[in-house]
Amino acid sequence: MSKNRSELQNEVARALIESKAVDLEVVGKVLGQFGARAAVSGETIGAIIGRRCWDICIPPEPYTVNVAEIAGAANR
Repeated sequence: MSKNRSELQNEVARALIESKAVDLEVVGKVLGQFGARAAVSGETIGAIIGRRCWDICIPPEPYTVNVAEIAGAANR
């Protein structure tokens, strides 16, 4: 497994952000709106932005955007 994204994967990530298909500012605002309540009640919410995947966690099932899979689907 590569430790770096390919140029294609970087282009897909950039396109998702620039097109606002994934608006990370809005994700942050929404999570911020509910963050204190989640912390006090012991609920789990969150977002992890990493080199291999973007994970927006609202249990019981996290919604994960795998940049490598999106890039692969675009080539089919």
